[in-house]
This record gives sequence, structure tokens and C-alpha cells, in this order.
Amino acid sequence: MIYILIVLIVIVTLFLRFLLGVEAKTIITFYLLGLIVVFFSYTVAEMPPFGSPDNPSFNEVSQRYLEKGVSETGAVNIVSSVITDYRAFDTLGETTVLFVAIAAVIATLKSH
Repeated sequence: MIYILIVLIVIVTLFLRFLLGVEAKTIITFYLLGLIVVFFSYTVAEMPPFGSPDNPSFNEVSQRYLEKGVSETGAVNIVSSVITDYRAFDTLGETTVLFVAIAAVIATLKSH
């Protein structure tokens, strides 16, 4: 099946390039865009249904946070333990982005 697809791509490329005069850069761009569309379509088609109770996101992570959050982090508040211990790098990244955005706004306002 893959060989047929490769032969079809080569035939279409030759047709577009030599008979219609389309530039090679344009052909490559369209092939890459098509590949991205196929990849994302396949990814979305393989996703579990939205809101299904069988999804791993509903079963694994939240259960672990609730069951072992206090013993692993030592924090009494589960929300604080998730933010400061389990998601610390994510929180650090978000605060860094927020700080840079505020600094850029202040620098822009001071320059006027």
C-alpha cells in the first residue's frame, strides 16, 4: 500500500512540476501541509471520546493525587500540594511568562 502511495506522489509531483510549471518549493509546501493534516486527523481519530469515564485522564492522575498526595508531599491541602510539588516546573514556567509579559508592558509604557 505504501509503495502505491509513493508512486502516486511521484507521478503527481512530475505532473505538477513539468506539465503545469509549479515551483518545487510550492509542491514541497503542499506535501508538508498535507502530511500535517493527515497526522493531526489520525491523532484526533485515535483519541478517546470526550467525557468518557474510561479515559485515562479521569482515572490515573487524579486518583494518585488524592490517594498519595498527603504522604508524598506532606501538605495538608491537596490543591497546594499539586501546584507546589507535582506541577512545580509548570507553575515556574507560567510565572516566568507572566513576569516577562509584565516587564515588557512596563518597558513599553515607559518608552512613550
